[in-house]
Amino acid sequence: MALFLSLIYSKSDFMKTIRIFLVLISFCAFAKAQNAPTTSSVDHLAFELGIGEHQQINAVEVTFLEVMEDSRCPKDVDCVWAGRAKVKVRIEEKGLNPVEKEVVFDASGKDNILHISDDLVIKAVRLSPYPETSTAKNNRVYYLELQV
Repeated sequence: MALFLSLIYSKSDFMKTIRIFLVLISFCAFAKAQNAPTTSSVDHLAFELGIGEHQQINAVEVTFLEVMEDSRCPKDVDCVWAGRAKVKVRIEEKGLNPVEKEVVFDASGKDNILHISDDLVIKAVRLSPYPETSTAKNNRVYYLELQV
C-alpha cells in the first residue's frame, strides 16, 4: 500500500499524509483518555439497616421505619408486571425537623436519594431480600441498603 501511495503522491506529499494520519490517531487517543471514567480516591460506603434500625452519618440520622408494599415479582416466577417495593424512612438532620420519606424500588432504576448536601449524598440502593415463592411474605426479614 505504501508503494501505491508513493506512486500517486510525491515523497513530500506522502510524508505529509503520514504526519496528518499520526496526528489524527494521537487526537483520537487523547479524546478517548478524556472520556474515560475517573476513579475516586474515596470509595462509597454501603451499609444495611433492618426495620427500626438507624444510622448516624455526619449530622444526619437515617431510620428504616417500615416496608409499606412489596409487590415485586418473585425470582422464580415469570410475571407480566415487575412490581415494586415501597419503604418509609425518617431523615433527621441536626437543627431541623425530622422528615419521613417514601422510597420506591421499581423497574425504572431511578436513584432514590434520601439526603443531599454540600458534602454528603445518601441513597437508598436496594431492599433485600428479593421475593421468592419459597419464603412467605410475613417471614421475610427486610434490610434496606444505603450508600453514602
